[in-house]
Parts: sequence; C-alpha cells; structure tokens
Amino acid sequence: MIGISGGRIEVKAPRIPRPFPAIVYATTVRPFVFYEPQVWDDECVQRHERYHWIDQIRWLVVPWLIIYLILSIKYGGGRSHPFEKPAYEIQDNCDETSSKPALNG
Repeated sequence: MIGISGGRIEVKAPRIPRPFPAIVYATTVRPFVFYEPQVWDDECVQRHERYHWIDQIRWLVVPWLIIYLILSIKYGGGRSHPFEKPAYEIQDNCDETSSKPALNG
C-alpha cells in the first residue's frame, strides 16, 4: 500500500530492510516514509516520522543522513541519538494522549 500526502510517499512495507535493525518499524528517507504493517495506522509513529521528514527538508537529505550516521557511532540509533530525541518526545506526547497502547522503540 502506498499513500501520497504533502509530498511524502508513505509506503507500507512488510519489514524495514537492512541496514536498519529488526527493532526499527518505521523510517524516513525523504521523499519516502516506510512503515511496517503494525504501525501503518499509528498516528504517533506518523508524527515521529514526519518530524524526521521536516528535519530532512531543513538539513537536506544527504547531509542529514551523514550527520545521523556519524552521531550514531557515539549515541547509537535509539532514543539517546540527538536527531531521535525530539521525534520521540513528539511520539511520547502523542502516546500519552492516545487511547492506543504505544509500541516500544
């Protein structure tokens, strides 16, 4: 399934491919946003990924990816990564006001 909205091409993928680890269930590489089926309709995960979408517009995709990868050496790719912290804050705030249980990640 594919959706197009505001310039984003949102793709429902059976699994997020390598090099992403198995715990990653959504990712953004502008102009694409990939979601695994269990989070395809999750508004809070969508907000998280849309934050990355806007961030990649600000930085431009290639510089954003390079800096992300460099910072990943020190911080890893999870919640402690400087590019992930604000996205997870957005997702967590959404999860707090949502009646749907949040996925960990």
